[in-house]
Amino acid sequence: MQLSVNGHAFVVGHLGPGFVILDNPTDHPPAQGEMSMSIDGHVERWQVQLPDGISAQRLRTRTQDCG
Repeated sequence: MQLSVNGHAFVVGHLGPGFVILDNPTDHPPAQGEMSMSIDGHVERWQVQLPDGISAQRLRTRTQDCG
């Protein structure tokens, strides 16, 4: 799983309802991003909003579906 935000790719270690846990988070302001998940060669992509941005100091990064 991966989260792409403004040209930066973050490896997603855990995906939960309304949040992700990134393997190596770095500080990033609130933005829209794209989640991608590959299962058996089939890639699913969807847009998410990061209302709080990404913080290297927080374990969870809050997400909201974009519709």
